[in-house]
Amino acid sequence: VTIEKFSQIGAGSIIMPNLTIAEGTVIGAMSMLKTATKAWGIYHGCPAQFFKERDKNIIELSKMFHEF
Repeated sequence: VTIEKFSQIGAGSIIMPNLTIAEGTVIGAMSMLKTATKAWGIYHGCPAQFFKERDKNIIELSKMFHEF
């Protein structure tokens, strides 16, 4: 499994082997991911399905904290 930057995986989730969790993806708690994800998507369920696109403002916050 490959987990890219800014991704989050909820508690109790199952990620099947050889998948890539794209940048900024969120997997909801207790979800089962069977396919690769698209960047900045929110997924949930069993099997996990795309819910909606996630806001990318976390990139700006990250840049602010790295300036210190």
